[in-house]
Amino acid sequence: LGYSVSESTLQKEFSSFGEVAGVKLIKDEISKRPKAYAFIQYTCQDDAIIALENMDQKIFDGRLIHVEIAKPGKESFGGYPKASGPPKKQHLQEQDEVADCWY
Repeated sequence: LGYSVSESTLQKEFSSFGEVAGVKLIKDEISKRPKAYAFIQYTCQDDAIIALENMDQKIFDGRLIHVEIAKPGKESFGGYPKASGPPKKQHLQEQDEVADCWY
């Protein structure tokens, strides 16, 4: 993601694939600057898969983006994966219970 992208921009773009339950733009804890990735949660898993199929490897805001299904994190991290960067690639068939995607 570009460093100037906002959660509202992501909400608008990704809502074209289904109802978005939430958007979390990940920021550096110290500088508070975006880390250039986000989590988008859909109310329906099928919508997350449609977003994955339509947005992965696409140009968004002038940059090539990668969309993947995220593994759920621990509750202490707000349900998002604990990572210093985007989650590693997951096989889609392994994620049959998850309706989150990141890019």
